[in-house]
Amino acid sequence: MKAVRFHETGGVEVLRYEDVPDPVPGPGEAVVRIRAAALNRMDVFLRAGLSKMPGFRLPHTGGFDISGEVASVGPDVDPAMLGQAVVVKARVTGPKARSRLDVIGTARPGGFAEQVLVPADRLAPKPACYSFEEAAAFGCVYITAYYGLVLNAGVKPGEFVLVQAAGSGAGMAATQVAKMAGAVVIAAAGSDEKCAKAKQLLHADYAVNYRTQDIAAAVGKITGGRGANVVFDPVWGESAAQTQKCLALRGRWIVLGMVGGFKATLDAAVLMFQEVTLRGIVEFYADDAQIEAAWSLAHRGLVRPVIDKVWPLARLADAQRQMERGDFFGKIVAVP
Repeated sequence: MKAVRFHETGGVEVLRYEDVPDPVPGPGEAVVRIRAAALNRMDVFLRAGLSKMPGFRLPHTGGFDISGEVASVGPDVDPAMLGQAVVVKARVTGPKARSRLDVIGTARPGGFAEQVLVPADRLAPKPACYSFEEAAAFGCVYITAYYGLVLNAGVKPGEFVLVQAAGSGAGMAATQVAKMAGAVVIAAAGSDEKCAKAKQLLHADYAVNYRTQDIAAAVGKITGGRGANVVFDPVWGESAAQTQKCLALRGRWIVLGMVGGFKATLDAAVLMFQEVTLRGIVEFYADDAQIEAAWSLAHRGLVRPVIDKVWPLARLADAQRQMERGDFFGKIVAVP
């Protein structure tokens, strides 16, 4: 089969579209014929050598958001699964887990290939109302949004939620999940075009261009000086000091990414006297019940991913270039 792998870390030029052996399922395993795999920032970080994950080793095939059809199963797996349309729950748990964060696409070969080998208990039905591309685009970002906003921040109807990087996959999902929870959403994006899309496609209540507007002043005006009750932040880094100024008294700040940098300078006095809760989250730590609750939003048609572009797998390097440029709104997907 064909897969995209990298044998060393670096720029997109290290990605190779090459032949690898077809996977063969053993006991408790299944092979999925991949129909779509979505890109995430972690794929770029791992390829560039900017991040490490437990079990990661070279050569590596990335991609942990996967949809497809069951092509073959191991000797002790129900053959009725054959041909079923499925999605892959990326984190392996239970007796087959090799570490606390044993993730398909980071610790094991992932979805940037024609087929992927997975423990059969990591498969779940594809939402019938979704295309394969939409199903692949759901997993990581919507689980993150649900885990962060609903389960950790406890967003309430009528609260103000500031979503940073609203044009990203995580920002797209967070805007939709916050709206579903009854919040008033302020979407922050880096261009007027993305702000318009946040309102048109995601139904954000307000949109702020953080490149041309003072985001703290804009949030203050929108909220009548109170600030945002919740901030969903996949950016961090240099933007964190400004984000801190956007929070209301007893605001909840959910940090889930570091595309703006790994370090930030904060004012401890503001954290104290505003009684801010600052919480980092890792969506892979969500348990199966929480993951099922997030996926139920898809099965019920309550949210729907916005797909910016679908790339052929052979052009995964171009897809990653697009992600690195930030020239997208929603999700980028690769198909074999």
